Amino acid sequence: MAVEAGFAVGDGVFDTPLPGVPFADPRAAVGQECEAGLVAWQARMVHDEWRRACWMLETARARADTLQRWPEPDPRVIAARLGWSVAMAASRLETAQGALERLPRLGEAMREGRVEHAKAAVFVAGLRDVTDEQATVVVDALLSQAPKLGVWELQQRIAAAVKDVDPLGAENRRDAAVARSRVSTRIAPSGAAEIHGLDLDPGMAVPAFERIVAIAEEALSQLKAAGNSVGPAKVQAQVYLRLLHGCPHGSDDLAILEQVVLDLTTPADPTDDVGNLTDLDDLPDPDDGPDDGPDDGPDDGPDDDDPDDEGPDGPSDGGPDAPDDKGPNEGPDDSGPCGAGPDDSGPSDSGPSDSGPVPREDGGPDERPDAGRGSDHAPDAATAEDLDTLLLTASPPGWQPGDPEPDPPPPDTPDPRVPSTEPPPDVAARWTERGLVFPPATLRTTLACVLGLQRAHGRIGAGTLTGWDAYRAAWARTCAQFRVLLYDPDGALEHVLLVKAPQQPGADPRYRRQVVELTAHTSEVDTLDPERQLIGIWAELARRAKNALAAARARPPEDHPAHSTREAGHRFPGAELTRWIHARDRTCRFPMCTVPAVACPIDHTHDHTYGGPTQADNLGPLSVGDHVRKHDPTSGWTVRQTRPGRFVWTAPTGTHHVVEPDPYRPLRPVGRDRFDHGITDTRTTARPTRPWQPRTDQHGHLTDAQRQTLHDLDRRRRRQQNQPPNPHDDDPPF
Repeated sequence: MAVEAGFAVGDGVFDTPLPGVPFADPRAAVGQECEAGLVAWQARMVHDEWRRACWMLETARARADTLQRWPEPDPRVIAARLGWSVAMAASRLETAQGALERLPRLGEAMREGRVEHAKAAVFVAGLRDVTDEQATVVVDALLSQAPKLGVWELQQRIAAAVKDVDPLGAENRRDAAVARSRVSTRIAPSGAAEIHGLDLDPGMAVPAFERIVAIAEEALSQLKAAGNSVGPAKVQAQVYLRLLHGCPHGSDDLAILEQVVLDLTTPADPTDDVGNLTDLDDLPDPDDGPDDGPDDGPDDGPDDDDPDDEGPDGPSDGGPDAPDDKGPNEGPDDSGPCGAGPDDSGPSDSGPSDSGPVPREDGGPDERPDAGRGSDHAPDAATAEDLDTLLLTASPPGWQPGDPEPDPPPPDTPDPRVPSTEPPPDVAARWTERGLVFPPATLRTTLACVLGLQRAHGRIGAGTLTGWDAYRAAWARTCAQFRVLLYDPDGALEHVLLVKAPQQPGADPRYRRQVVELTAHTSEVDTLDPERQLIGIWAELARRAKNALAAARARPPEDHPAHSTREAGHRFPGAELTRWIHARDRTCRFPMCTVPAVACPIDHTHDHTYGGPTQADNLGPLSVGDHVRKHDPTSGWTVRQTRPGRFVWTAPTGTHHVVEPDPYRPLRPVGRDRFDHGITDTRTTARPTRPWQPRTDQHGHLTDAQRQTLHDLDRRRRRQQNQPPNPHDDDPPF
């Protein structure tokens, strides 16, 4: 396998000893050699990116025929030469300048081939508004983790570190951004429309999105139950539009839910819709024999006392305009979301006999044509009154003001003209006085932040919160489950405590399925004095945390979930052991997977079927896809848990990848200048003033107009600076 020994010699600092790169055909290499070659080429390309950044920075400052460099680099030089846009050139130039000059350790990592340009750009952009000292602290803390983190996760960790080292500046930048909040819309090239809310207040934007997800999940379950195949993203988009656009019955969660289900329900075939019948041959006949009518099921007629005979096209299919034709053995829940239900206006028109007259609300008989519709029979004649009677018995659901008056409902049936405020039975379990319960999620911040002792960052699914937003979000979720996660001085998890949060008046019950994780060192709880340091609800939460820690320490060591073997023979772990696994691992344990642990099933590293015990050193969260991949013998991936929480994955190429929990080491605030508010506003930054120099002609001479301009500028400068006039400004007095 041909390998380059090194880079070209003779360019000084650019002669970096990196591993040689293979030049052989990778299709002729075994798996281990393929992966080793990929790693070598990646290091080579990253080093070349560092070289290009050096050349780019020097080119943007260079001047012709001289080694002198201009103080400010000009991105237009790069854009014009490489065919880039000015914005792209400015962005690349900012990354080069930040990595090579402001953050030298970052540039060194690029030179060594460890951090590629995309991650270097994340560092430079995320540290733009902090001081050089604060930026250095963040780089020192995260640079070693960057090669094993995705770009999104690295961006979130940088944002969290910035909020820790510069809490006051983070609050100011957040407030300045929210002051610029706006909404924009555009028509995409595809012709579809886009609506964007930018720089919104997280305290309102996050619950708003959770509300969209909660309504969409319920709507999706109802649509799937009715046989409609719609993706979750499409349902969320429809909920979003309905919340903004409104619906006829108001804008509460139930009204939005009902309207979204109606919007996304696949319309029935017009030929099967009773409301659209134009031919008497299409009328449903209760006496049709098996397989001899267009609306028959495969074997049965619609009213043969079989509770399972309702097909999607029969008269009792629960369609938009179908009559409620339930037989004596039919259950109350056989209609679709848009079919006959509690809000239907049509009366029950089933009778004791399939062939006899059907009683009407006015007491008169409703004679239906009963001729068979086989290929050898012609339909009997029917009058227009028969058709009108049939259509009147099928009042459409979703009646709205202004529609024709439907038939009056039978006794003990709700009037369809009056919108119901009660949730359906299947929704009642997830209904609160403020709307549908939000989906499960986790908010993670420090215990000291919730107690008001510091301003530490918070983390939710959408991203990183500032200290004040994390504080407000935690106390808005007092109906959620509070967990206190305590770590030893080395950053290893020691205890997971359940603490009941002090209930607040008007606490939002929609958060009851969510979890609030409060992190701290165990020593912080030991030294906490609620009676002297805190008051009110903050003191009460601190007391409960100390009591929970004392109770955990009083338990025998063998009862600790990290060491307990009581559930070793169980198929599934208990609640306490599950909480410990979630807190210990935090995310899916597959390499580079960032799915939260609370959204992953708990997996036995050594399969339970083959004797794997249900205890902490054999459990770990895996996302659904990674769980299937781990159990698929054809995937080539295998895993071992060498110690609790440390997973060693073997790739199909034979390489080992170690995944273990990150230690808990929160960064401390780093002070900045007293009068520095931590906001970078380029609009008010004074650009460096340079003396104006006229451009000479081809012979190096100045024109008379240019000389006069220089003379006027000099006179204006002297007048502004209160300097004496130049004696050569005026003619001599003689």
